[in-house]
Amino acid sequence: MRQINFGRPENQRRDLIVVAVLLILSWSLAGLDSPQSLGLTRVLRSTVLAPFLGMDAAYERRASLAERAAAMEVEQAELYARLQVTADLERENRDLRVQLTLPEREPGSVLVAELVPGRPAIGDSHTFLLRSDSLAAVRIPTGVSVPEGLVGVLRSVSGGTGLGEFWTHPDFRVSVRSATGGATGIVRSFTREGDILMLVEGVPYQARMAEGATLETAGLGGVFPPGIRVGTVIAEEDSRSGWSHSYLVQPAVQPGSVRAVSAWNRPEQVTSPTPADSAAADVPEAAGTEPSDPDGR
Repeated sequence: MRQINFGRPENQRRDLIVVAVLLILSWSLAGLDSPQSLGLTRVLRSTVLAPFLGMDAAYERRASLAERAAAMEVEQAELYARLQVTADLERENRDLRVQLTLPEREPGSVLVAELVPGRPAIGDSHTFLLRSDSLAAVRIPTGVSVPEGLVGVLRSVSGGTGLGEFWTHPDFRVSVRSATGGATGIVRSFTREGDILMLVEGVPYQARMAEGATLETAGLGGVFPPGIRVGTVIAEEDSRSGWSHSYLVQPAVQPGSVRAVSAWNRPEQVTSPTPADSAAADVPEAAGTEPSDPDGR
């Protein structure tokens, strides 16, 4: 069998030359000041290292796209399951309304829009802009949400742009109910130790909201459709003996985490918004009536 000689003199000389060149380059680079080293780095990145950097960036984009595709597959499966349940509920609802000789219920439509949050440096952080060509047909005020839950309320529309308020706005109110339907109340923003939470007030004294209970919109007033997730009960905040309870609520959605939202376009037969929902009472011209509650509820 032929033996390969790894220690031939020409191989050793080549290795020594490579090591010497690398040592000289490292010593030269170590002596460069910051501007020179930065300039050399830019040159290397734009020439010798450019193909490798491009491959690395392409790999990162591919990995990001793979993660998004996997998340979309999971979301698609969840939406399919929800659609199956919704179809059964709609069929049962139609059968019951026919038996009770009630008119067919129109749920309204949903419009998808891009949300641009306000920034404290240039505007009110409790407000946002919506951009969509379909906004001109929306009846305002109306609720804004994402699949995870409630985002806020759309106040005004001009062409394809709308102005709204997050649920963190001091004047925001929304009527809620527990997911089991056993208790109702009014939710507003609430700050504790720097954390922005929610507070549900006006819960009847004979009713209770257990820790971990899910709250959803009750649909009173016509601003929000019923069934939008609002948050989860954390603990009882106050109890007015013989009158009502109030509970701290963990919001379902944080305003800074959303960019694509849905705006509800309520059907025509839904009554005009009343102070039971949102901050319509604080903006009388939005509802066309004067608020009857001095607290704006």
